[in-house]
Amino acid sequence: MTAATANEFVALTNPHLPRLFRIGMRLTHQPAESQDLVQEALSKAWANWHRFEQSGSVGAWLSRILVNTFISRHRHQRVVDTTAVRPDILTHLYDANRLDEAAAPEGSWHSNHFSDEVLEALSELPAQYRQVVDLVDVQGLAYKEAADEIGCPLGTVMSRLHRARKLLREQLSDYATNYGLGLAAAA
Repeated sequence: MTAATANEFVALTNPHLPRLFRIGMRLTHQPAESQDLVQEALSKAWANWHRFEQSGSVGAWLSRILVNTFISRHRHQRVVDTTAVRPDILTHLYDANRLDEAAAPEGSWHSNHFSDEVLEALSELPAQYRQVVDLVDVQGLAYKEAADEIGCPLGTVMSRLHRARKLLREQLSDYATNYGLGLAAAA
């Protein structure tokens, strides 16, 4: 981009910096974090300046970039926090002995890969629910394939799976919360 384009960018974005900083403060509650967020948003805006429609509002465009940048950072931080709580996740992802499983993921989640809590919850399901969970969620079959395997209507498979997942969700809610998963983590 030319020097004239850079000057235009600076001239059009500078009046919005105090407002962007205030929005950043509302999102982060820390001046240094807010400044970093504004700086990152401005870098993204500059990289995409050629996409900005001159008839649009620069302030609204910059605000949207700022909020999206904050959301991306927040999502990234949740992943970092989850891996800090569960270091075995990274070990699992980079375990050279599990390359065969990565090549065929549909067959890789046998019972020895589930935690004791999950195995216990699965064992407590009624047999018809456990069978559908095994076929659809563990083996990765489509609903239709599971219905053919069991010899029942498609709607029955869907109904059993819905009920089984609901029971599992209820039984494993505390377990999921301890690992930063589920509804409590989203709040």
